[in-house]
Amino acid sequence: MIDFVKIKILKPDINALRGLPFLEWDTLYKERTGEIKEYRAKFKGLTIVIINNQYAYISGSLHKQWNIEKAGEDQNHNDFTFSSLVWTIEEICRVFHLHAVNCKIENIEIGVNLTPVIPANEILRSIINHKGNPFTQEHAENKYFRECEYQRYIVKIYNKGLQFRQAGNILRFELKYVKMKDLEQYGITTLADITDRGKIKRLVKMLRATFSDLLFYDYTIPETDLPPAERTILTQGQIPAYWNELKKTTPENYYKKRNRFRDLVNRYGKQNIQETIRNLITQKWDDLLKTGPKTLQKLTGDAKGDITEINRSSIGLKPVNLHNPNNTPPGDPPGRFCLGCGKDISHQRQGTKFCTEKFVGEKQAHKCRNIDSNRRNNDKNRIKLKKKKGISFLFDPETLLNMKKKTG
Repeated sequence: MIDFVKIKILKPDINALRGLPFLEWDTLYKERTGEIKEYRAKFKGLTIVIINNQYAYISGSLHKQWNIEKAGEDQNHNDFTFSSLVWTIEEICRVFHLHAVNCKIENIEIGVNLTPVIPANEILRSIINHKGNPFTQEHAENKYFRECEYQRYIVKIYNKGLQFRQAGNILRFELKYVKMKDLEQYGITTLADITDRGKIKRLVKMLRATFSDLLFYDYTIPETDLPPAERTILTQGQIPAYWNELKKTTPENYYKKRNRFRDLVNRYGKQNIQETIRNLITQKWDDLLKTGPKTLQKLTGDAKGDITEINRSSIGLKPVNLHNPNNTPPGDPPGRFCLGCGKDISHQRQGTKFCTEKFVGEKQAHKCRNIDSNRRNNDKNRIKLKKKKGISFLFDPETLLNMKKKTG
């Protein structure tokens, strides 16, 4: 699902971060001036970096962090469910006294571990390119890794079982985003966004679309029995450089020949790699999003047994709210919040009940502190109108309004 992330902490409390007792910091100095350039610390599967005593970053595999916390295993070859993802983010926010909405994602890996019937190495060997662009390859005793790199993202597919010396057949397909522009359409910008089940659910379309743009060959095709013209197309099509050159020189012919090549692979091949793996991606994504009642009760603190959806409004309230930065971290004194918009106003004069921030209403800009007075004015106008109509009151309404004003 979600693996590696790099987040930038917005408006970090550097002193509080540096003072966390479980972190041991390494210091990097500027060679010429001797000034401290960077602090760096490790926490289980995460790396924490402070640059120029001003910027703070946390990076690492959320999947590995989950396994380290739950089983003491530094690995990410098993399934990492949506529930596990939410728990991991919640735990990181609790430990570092952070709010997920204030953790801006700068890099992220989105993918799935699959267990296809076709051997992972056979699938990797069959990849020709992605959108006409060739893959690099690393093949060793404990590694079979292929990737296609672009400016904003990298398509990665590799033998995860071989990497961790697992007996089973595990194929990993993922997209690593080094720039977040392509994820804006999915509403993914902060850690809070990847605890939103609806947003995560949509990401499978992106994985499927990218996988559909891969070009495969099928080595079960008996080329010697084919007509010469078709055999030529299949022979040329196995060469990545052929497609790369064709796309550069005659792009209109590139798409025509690619479609013809795919048709022949599907007609004569027996494995149907592309459709098989694409369906597995959808199936695995749906499975990872499913959350059993026991897990939901643990996440939400709900004792009911018929829960079918995560109550995101309660996730993080114990001990930290992922989506409401107005909730103070554990150990902090309770703050004061604007009665109009909920904004933290602890920094304002004691006794203040509303913030001074402007917000845009339907017709014009108002200040939160005017909300209450506007309501009271409306109440007064209604009282005057009723008195004008001769309506009598059991109690003096203006006295009640003044009492309400004093008590807030």
